[in-house]
Amino acid sequence: MREAVSAVLVHADELFVVRRQPHLLAFPGYIAFPGGKVDAEDAEYAFDHPLLREFPGYQVRALCRELFEELGFDLELALARGEVRSISLLGTAITPRFAAVRFSVPHYKIELQRKPEIRPDGEEIAWADWVSGSALWQQFKAGKALMVAPTQCIVRTLASDRSAQRVDPINIVYDHETELPYLELIKGVGLIPVPSMTLPPATSTNALRMGDSGYPVTLVDPSPKDRESYEKLLKTLNKYPINQILITHHHRDHHQQAPDIARQLSIPLRCSARTRQRLEASYGADYLQGVAVALIQEGDVITRWQGVPVRAHYLPGHDDGLMGLAPENNAWFMVSDLVQTQGSVVIPEPEGEMRAYLNSLQRVISLKPKVIIPAHGLPAGETWLLEQVYAHRMERERQVESLHRMGKDIDEMVASIYGGLDKKLLPLARQNVRQHLRKLGFYTE
Repeated sequence: MREAVSAVLVHADELFVVRRQPHLLAFPGYIAFPGGKVDAEDAEYAFDHPLLREFPGYQVRALCRELFEELGFDLELALARGEVRSISLLGTAITPRFAAVRFSVPHYKIELQRKPEIRPDGEEIAWADWVSGSALWQQFKAGKALMVAPTQCIVRTLASDRSAQRVDPINIVYDHETELPYLELIKGVGLIPVPSMTLPPATSTNALRMGDSGYPVTLVDPSPKDRESYEKLLKTLNKYPINQILITHHHRDHHQQAPDIARQLSIPLRCSARTRQRLEASYGADYLQGVAVALIQEGDVITRWQGVPVRAHYLPGHDDGLMGLAPENNAWFMVSDLVQTQGSVVIPEPEGEMRAYLNSLQRVISLKPKVIIPAHGLPAGETWLLEQVYAHRMERERQVESLHRMGKDIDEMVASIYGGLDKKLLPLARQNVRQHLRKLGFYTE
């Protein structure tokens, strides 16, 4: 497990927080505390200051280095000047087991006598300011802030007791042996990473749970890959009950065992008409037998979130029946497989179509949602990811067109564009090349 550190700077009842840049690979667009990875050279340092003696020297060194690099704040100088009232370890956050890369992150509360001059690093930080703990917590509760669980726990604790020296719990709490983790990175939108039969490098599909009290509590795309995952998901749903299931499209990693869940819980299953057709054509006419299926289309209200109607959006391209979801205020947009934060999206045959895919990307970008929620990987702030995917696809199209005009066949194009790709993924690469050729009018099969 890797190590990092985090600094919770406190002055009176205010906390210093940042919003991470949307282009960052880790937690783009999230409200966070400054900090970062422990480097090898941090191990060489030791500190003799009375406020630091009880803490590991390498962690303190990493803390000092990160604060100076990110904020231009010299913690050692502030200590020497007597500007630090106290330092305490609030707790150590551990990345959940489902993550591809895991970190151990001690969060140090640093109480300051005065607010220091701050010079945020614009490469990493989109916004930074001092905010009262209670105001920040209210912002999260209103669904207006994207935060990981440890940040939420710290903000909630300090909002109620600014003198707190310990946050417990600081991590999500669940029984790994019998349950799946349940995350609310946006208030009111639960995310359950369900182990699924998806394409690598992803290993799970996000089952999203949403719905205000008095409205249908909806679970999107539950798709456990085996009996163990199925049982864990059901036990998780005992804590977080649902009234209906919604399937975004017909690919297996978005609905496997979903009809069984619907039958077991006696709840309806919703999907587009095209998705129902493809499910029954691919998995048999009896696949949905005994399930109350309710069809959805563009503009339908699925439920409410934070008092706002959540509507269905038709997003063809990856699949001709794919539906996304978004509240009317576009605080977030669940885009299913339109993009993902882990690898590239395939435009499969025959249900995919490149022109429709690019149009769907542009449509969501134009709506300017505050957060993008993919089916695989964590949510991301703003539309930077969508914009990059669109630009990447257009560059691929230029490459394909150029190679076609040079007389290259599909295998030669794949070798040129996807050099070094795992052989198992070559059929998917060929599909994407053919889809670009179809859009360009160079391939009609």
